[in-house]
Amino acid sequence: MVDILLFGGTTEGRELSEALKRKNVPSMVCVATEYGESLLEPGGSLQVHAGRLDEAAMAALMEREQPRLVLDATHPYADGVSRCIQRACAATGMTYRRVLRQSAMEEGCLTFPDMAALIDWLKRQEGVIFSSLGSKEARALSEIPGFEQRVWLRVLPSLEGLEGCLQAGFPARHIICMQGPFSRELNEAMFRAAGAGILVTKESGAAGGFTEKLAAARACGMTTAVLARPKDADGLTAAEWLRRIEEGTI
Repeated sequence: MVDILLFGGTTEGRELSEALKRKNVPSMVCVATEYGESLLEPGGSLQVHAGRLDEAAMAALMEREQPRLVLDATHPYADGVSRCIQRACAATGMTYRRVLRQSAMEEGCLTFPDMAALIDWLKRQEGVIFSSLGSKEARALSEIPGFEQRVWLRVLPSLEGLEGCLQAGFPARHIICMQGPFSRELNEAMFRAAGAGILVTKESGAAGGFTEKLAAARACGMTTAVLARPKDADGLTAAEWLRRIEEGTI
């Protein structure tokens, strides 16, 4: 049994798991992939569960571990996963709280409510597109005419993500597998190497290097198209949760 069940796989999730371990709080952090597991250091009071969980498996895990608090530190755009966690908590009577990522949105960006609207706009544009949306959106981006020559993808360095991009039809030379966040200088070097005129990205906040991406895109004279965030549940920022862990009030 654990006190805190943390769904992670993000920068915030890693920071919270490290703090929980440091304060010796009995905890379990769940990540979807082996790559996510490799970024954590289990031991002491911290356990790690690696592997994707559906709603039923989440509920079974909650029933077994009986945490007094379930923290959702999944990616701001992983709304499907968050809904599963919320439903599993409701089914098992567990307390659910969201770890919020603060916005870093700036003026001068084009914002789209969903992938359908974004893809429709991209189909009507010309020039090279640099996407940092991640591998899950590769299939949708393959709908863009001439995507094999026009679209570059930057994705996490996981075998699963790379295979998804290749299966969507993207050539290996247009796939960059790297772990961010990246500096403005490195972003700019990648954008210029691709010859990109459009940056397609998510509003990933400071933790996701959003500010550095925008600065690099401006330096390159690019248009920035942002996929809007899903609406978050109520919660606290990672900084606020970290303070509570340090104070022993979580």
